[in-house]
Amino acid sequence: MKIKLITILAILIVFLGLVLRTWGLDKSPPSLGFDEAALGYNAYSLLKTGKDEYGNWMPLSLRSFNDFKPALYAYLTIPFIYLFGLNATAVRMTSAIAGTVYLVFLYLLLKKYIKNSWLCLFLFFILSFEPWRLHFSRNAFETNLSAMFFSGGAYFLLTSKNKFKTMLSVLFLGLSAYSYHSARLSAPFLILLWAVDPIKIIFKNFKFDVKKLIPLLGLILICVPIFMMNNSSLLLTRFRQENVFNRFYPYAPRELLNIFSMGYYFLGIICGHIFSYISPINYNFRIYDWVKMSPQFIPGMGMLGWIEGIAFLIGFIFVIGNILKSFKYRFLIYWMVAGIAPAAATWTWYHPLRSLNIFMAVEIIAALGIWRVWEMIKKMGRYRDLPVHYLIGGLIGVIMLVTIIFTINNELKYSAFENNGEYQPGGYKEGMPYFASISDKYSKVIIDTPHAQGFIFFLFYTKFDPTTLHKYADLRPKPGVEGNLNFDFDKYIFRRVDWPSDYKLKNTLFWTRTDITDEEVNRVPGAKIQKRIWNALYETASIITIE
Repeated sequence: MKIKLITILAILIVFLGLVLRTWGLDKSPPSLGFDEAALGYNAYSLLKTGKDEYGNWMPLSLRSFNDFKPALYAYLTIPFIYLFGLNATAVRMTSAIAGTVYLVFLYLLLKKYIKNSWLCLFLFFILSFEPWRLHFSRNAFETNLSAMFFSGGAYFLLTSKNKFKTMLSVLFLGLSAYSYHSARLSAPFLILLWAVDPIKIIFKNFKFDVKKLIPLLGLILICVPIFMMNNSSLLLTRFRQENVFNRFYPYAPRELLNIFSMGYYFLGIICGHIFSYISPINYNFRIYDWVKMSPQFIPGMGMLGWIEGIAFLIGFIFVIGNILKSFKYRFLIYWMVAGIAPAAATWTWYHPLRSLNIFMAVEIIAALGIWRVWEMIKKMGRYRDLPVHYLIGGLIGVIMLVTIIFTINNELKYSAFENNGEYQPGGYKEGMPYFASISDKYSKVIIDTPHAQGFIFFLFYTKFDPTTLHKYADLRPKPGVEGNLNFDFDKYIFRRVDWPSDYKLKNTLFWTRTDITDEEVNRVPGAKIQKRIWNALYETASIITIE
């Protein structure tokens, strides 16, 4: 009966997790980021034509903004676009479902490490609503999909006592590699560390079973099509842009880097990158600029709750202390190392988006830390008839529950409006349907967009015909070109509106900012402000026409 009740409660937690991940996806966050819009529009194009936005037939990587996104997220989004149409809910639903499935693997892994059933259930409840879990599940992040598959692969790898589970681990890790760039290094590295078990070889014995490398060969074979069906040099575009070899100069002037000091600085940077991923302050409080100025930013919170960062440090010490006693503890270290490796190779110091594969391991280690704290508290027993252990344990539990309430409210209400920057434009969702409905009447359409890759929002919110777009693929910036990739096609022009000169145009439709006053427009014969757009953030845009 006890086991059945715990199972039922665990299922209810997963169901609650599903509700919190899918409720109001069109309103929170209030507007799409440009990567979300790109994934959605490519899925829409694949649904309608079988081709991506460039006209490539069933690609495994989406050229998109010349960053060659893995295409699996877009393919999995096609059914939702078919059911709900091209909108924010459909695009984000894939990530929301992935985040929910993620919870199943979290519970299964917790049961492997926490033997107290009720404590395991409590920790599952707490960890199911970590800030990063809600935030990354309510945005269209390929890395969230990849991390779900990666956690499944890690679970089956840890518990692989037969060929079937080993095959499942290879399948899940392969799907992870098809979902996000980082996993293409992390997945094979994890299998390699699992197979070799280097800590055991170094400290206990040198026995090694070569047959355990067969899953690694299987994973490599699964991933071959990624490189066979695409230009492999182009697939490395993102790495060339972000790798530490190319960009570690911010931490040391290039003129000081002779052959000796270069190695010194480089080694220091790599070590700093690695240790930044076991820093409680990075998990809880510190927000780097490259995080804050991106969709991965969680205002008011770190990746973990208020206590879990410190619990991770306690758990990490416990894992290191027991690393030779059980493979399951070594596996957590291997998981961390494999997940950190791709992020450590980039120039940024700490980057959650690129290291999301480690966060399940981080949570398991934090859970072990909380368990160790609870074991120490229990030893206090009673003092002068007061159940001290229950009082302290209860206080910690209340703090963690309050954290959950804050996290949910923060993600669904506050941070949805705070976390809105250049990458999430205002007004498009509210105004573009009307804008598209009148655009056929005009010979020229000028879209004023200060946003990077602003054309993608126009394509997404107008549901622009992909077949027509494919005709202009040759006009677009070539692979390898970085920066603003806006391009003009047909009658659509993407640039800032300069009203003092643009008012002379005829038969033109404008989407522009609202600092063009009514008086300026009314002075121009045939000009009219058709609509002022106010979005959920009280940002505005104007639709202006000149006959």
